[in-house]
Order: sequence, then C-alpha cells, then structure tokens
Amino acid sequence: MQIQQLIYFMKIADLGSMNKAAEALLMTQPNLSRAIMNLEAELNIKLFKRNNKGVVMTEDGKKLYQYSRTILNQMDLIKGMALREIVPVLSIASYPLISISRLLCEVYNNHKDGRLKIQLLERRLQRVIETVESGEAELGFLMYNDVQSKEIKYMLRYKHIELNYLGTDTWYVNVGPYSPLYNREEVEASELLSYPIVRMPDDYFSNLTFYLSIGGISLTEFKKVEYMSDNAAMINLLKYTDVFRFGPGISREDFAMHGIKTIPIKNCGVNIGVAWIRRKKEILSAAAREFVQMLELWVPKAIH
Repeated sequence: MQIQQLIYFMKIADLGSMNKAAEALLMTQPNLSRAIMNLEAELNIKLFKRNNKGVVMTEDGKKLYQYSRTILNQMDLIKGMALREIVPVLSIASYPLISISRLLCEVYNNHKDGRLKIQLLERRLQRVIETVESGEAELGFLMYNDVQSKEIKYMLRYKHIELNYLGTDTWYVNVGPYSPLYNREEVEASELLSYPIVRMPDDYFSNLTFYLSIGGISLTEFKKVEYMSDNAAMINLLKYTDVFRFGPGISREDFAMHGIKTIPIKNCGVNIGVAWIRRKKEILSAAAREFVQMLELWVPKAIH
C-alpha cells in the first residue's frame, strides 16, 4: 500500500464522485479507478458502492477513511518537523471552557520571552477526541457525565488514547445579572424550565445526555434553547440576557470575573468526570508537561 493510494481514496470519499476526484487530482478516471481497485484487492475489502449520485463509502471504507486521515495528518506533521523545531507548538483541544484559556494565558506569560506557539482548539467532546487522535492537538481536556462515560471510555480505547483522570465535579447554574435567579444561593431544576438555556450545538455525546436527569428534571423538558458555538458569545449572552447555562464548579472563579455567578442546583445528582487525554505511548513536549502540571494543581483545588 502506498500513501498516494490513500490520498486518492480520501479525495473520492470527500467528493463522492470518481470523475470529480480524477479532475481534482489531475489524472484520468480509468487510472484512478485502477488505483482504487488495486487498493481494494490488496486489503481484500470493498471501499465504495455506486448510487445514482456517484459513490458512497462502505462500512469498511468508513473505517479506512478514519485510519487514512490519521496517517495523512501524521505525514503533514512529519513534513513540518523542521518548522516545529524552530518554533515549539503547544496545541490543546478542549470543550469551550473559560478556565482553559486562562491557564493557557499563564503558559504564555511563562514563555513570553521565548518562542512558543500556543493553539487552543475549542470543540465538542467527540471532536476533542478526534483532534487528539489525528495529532492536530497534543492534549485534550474532557468533561463528561455518567451517561457519556461508558461510550467515551470505549471510544478512547478504540482510538488508542490514554485517559488521565483529574477528579469529579457536578453541574451548577451559570447566570448573569439580567437573570432573576442572580442573587439566589441555590436553585431547583424545575425553576429553570421558565428560562432559556444556552449550550453548544449537539454532537453524538451530547445527544446521550437527553437521558440525563438534573435535580429530578430530564434534559428533554428544557424546551427553550439558544445554541452558541463560540465561547465569547456564550459569555456575553450570560452577561446581558436572562439565559442560563449548566456548567462545572471548576470555572466559578473565572466566571465571577465576568460578573457571572455559579449557583448550586438542589439535589443535582449529576457527576462530571474531569480528565485530560493524549495518544498512548507519546512523549509530551515540555510545554505540554507544564500545562498538565497546571491542570493537576488547578482541578482538585477548584472542585473542592
């Protein structure tokens, strides 16, 4: 098997057409078809099936696509080794969490007289895992509830990713001064049904949480939802409207700096696992080890 065959395969999969892929690759369609047939013969699997719009991947094709993406991303990293040796990179994937960006500010201040490129990739849980798997991020920061835990651990084993557990948190309510709940010491989940909730767009793992119960109220009962994929937009919505957000206790101090309160939910009953992940058997960079030390100091203190 050759790397070029995987490039051909992924181009066909992305475009859904043998003819379009051949045009994009500046080669003839028969030559491209022959290359894919040789790949299928070598692997003894069928990669595509035809439909009236072009081609779609088989189940085996979907698996190969995942593996190929990882391989090609690693090839890009290898090609860029000379650049990274000149400018070290710390790349972190995380669910949008204000505290992670604050910790990265500390890393920056520790290295502002040197040369370190810092990259924060804010994603939902599934994309955080995939970003670490592909090598785009060196580390990932995860928070997951009991309903998600089994599926997440299975995916991490399947993708050969190491889970490093930091502690257990729970859900609180984040509200700003425009919320009628702002001065409360505690709220009941049933009270929240009257207000809009702000959250990230759904992915596979967030869909699992629809079976979750918070203070005796199922998440399916919260009908007023505002979706925000940007952390700054979410913070501003909390500051200037009556929306609320379910969030962990570990960020209470960072939210407080923006005038956003973190209020306990009576009989919440939700456990949130807090962890960081990396690819197995991979040696961390010095900056990544520094960031992990920050996490290991901050999370247990912030939870308790």
